[in-house]
Amino acid sequence: MKKTNYGQRGVAAGILFAGLSLLSGCIDDNMSDCNNFTVRYKIELSAQAQAFSGRMDNLNMHFYDGTQSLAHHEYVEREQMPDDNIYAISLPMNDYHHFAIANILPESSVSASDLAVQSDRYKLAYDSNADTVPSHASELYVGRERFSIADKNQFIEVVLTPCIAMTRLHLDYETGVAASIGSIEGYVNKTATGFYCRDSIYEHDRPVVVQMKETGEDENGLSLFQALSFPSKDVASAGAPAVDRSVAEENALWNTDVYVSIGNKITRNTIHVAEPLSAGKCVDIYGVVRGDGSIEIGHNLQATVAITLDWKPGGNIDVEM
Repeated sequence: MKKTNYGQRGVAAGILFAGLSLLSGCIDDNMSDCNNFTVRYKIELSAQAQAFSGRMDNLNMHFYDGTQSLAHHEYVEREQMPDDNIYAISLPMNDYHHFAIANILPESSVSASDLAVQSDRYKLAYDSNADTVPSHASELYVGRERFSIADKNQFIEVVLTPCIAMTRLHLDYETGVAASIGSIEGYVNKTATGFYCRDSIYEHDRPVVVQMKETGEDENGLSLFQALSFPSKDVASAGAPAVDRSVAEENALWNTDVYVSIGNKITRNTIHVAEPLSAGKCVDIYGVVRGDGSIEIGHNLQATVAITLDWKPGGNIDVEM
């Protein structure tokens, strides 16, 4: 998948192509087929999205006709957005499948499909095929609407909701432990790798590990690590249980690995979570780091911890000592 940088020349050419296609259809019909309509966009968050900002920094508007071909595309930065988030658009009379995406950033680990793809293949996905990717750089919101343009002065409202989830790890320390810690690294596992915008379908085509970012302290002075990722699956994958896996691991829909470095040893804490990491949901994990690097988690969620003392680095995750 080729990365699409919406602030650069390639996208400007794509927008121009879409605009010329639309303009050509209207001119051929002497504007008799072209109708003006207005669209209002708004972001809605659930009660579980308390840590999401609901901020819209940019907006991509995609309009596909009945053949799944792109009929019109617009991109606006926050500075260009109208105060009421209402846009006037002109399109020929037709049936349309519309979706809008907020907050795609060039520096993010997630990129969008090229504008030329058909609507059912347009997706947001990791730009790299690496096994470990950084946390998403922004909160991604997607809204979709099917409609028909039959007359002038139609009004459409499109509600955008998060297509990503948030994991926050809040850590306290046993007395005297904080000073001896060399580093702490956190990773979120078993989440989706992509999202098809038109049909709201998540793709799980390979294992991927999302690295958490240390963001300072929370409102209570606890060390805070955070990851924005695609959601986990809602149900466990079917199949025979693996003989070398615990019941907690088998029942977990996703997990977080936390590596605590003390002296010349690393302790791996794998937090298995049985409840889904859903889109628009913020999961807060609270824990206390002990002197041996193990983490005792709180009881605010259905989770268990598997602890590996004196863990040795290997595989595709490189924990800095």
